[in-house]
Amino acid sequence: MPRDEAEAHYLLRAPLNDPEHVLQQIAAMREISQEGTENVQGVRAVRYRGILDHRTATLRMATDMRTRMDQARDALGSDVPVFADAWVDGRGRLAQIRMNVNMSGARVTLTMALSDIGKPVRVRVPRASDTVPVTEVGGILNG
Repeated sequence: MPRDEAEAHYLLRAPLNDPEHVLQQIAAMREISQEGTENVQGVRAVRYRGILDHRTATLRMATDMRTRMDQARDALGSDVPVFADAWVDGRGRLAQIRMNVNMSGARVTLTMALSDIGKPVRVRVPRASDTVPVTEVGGILNG
């Protein structure tokens, strides 16, 4: 299944756990404030806090889940409050991101740490005989 055709089936879960999706959401933060400097992933980083609007929080979300999120937004009378934090190191690179939501005690938090930035990534592609084509995904582990 092509990555760009996969859908999210849960709030704050990226389709196929794709980190690029999470980075797209963080890049769309609004109402950003600088919250100070912290040590994150072994580096000093400035923490920025913002919010994600409804469109960003439901980016590429499956229709049934998006309908439920639309209903929650309508019941609240405003966007479901999704908060986001981004820690940026001295070279302008993300060291960590966190998104969280608390809806009537039901909490969801996603944290993605980034390390070894700039180092080569080595991937061993499996033999075709060791793979199974995927046409549809579901379940929390798949996003």
